[in-house]
Amino acid sequence: MPQNSHAGKSQVVMDVLPWPAGRGFRGADAWWEYVLNKDERQRLDQLLGLALLDQSICKRLLEQHDKSLFSRFGLSEATLNWIETIPAKNLTEFAKAIVAGPSARPEAA
Repeated sequence: MPQNSHAGKSQVVMDVLPWPAGRGFRGADAWWEYVLNKDERQRLDQLLGLALLDQSICKRLLEQHDKSLFSRFGLSEATLNWIETIPAKNLTEFAKAIVAGPSARPEAA
């Protein structure tokens, strides 16, 4: 039987989405600490990852531009303003706009 090459190392493994009916999950604080210690671009990547996993987060991101969602990820006011101008119909378009960056906007030219 192959051995786990990570055996003996301390790692945090958890679900990042809460259980149905608001039961929550263990390790949420560790996950948020990890996310909030990343640079803003990496926090955006984490937000996109969650949007891929959860349709309600995707809707809050694309359709509602939910500021409480953005603030939970510690995004700057400039980033919030930029995100609100991204004309994406789906997560793929949104991710492409994020990768291109704010300088790719037509009004920035």
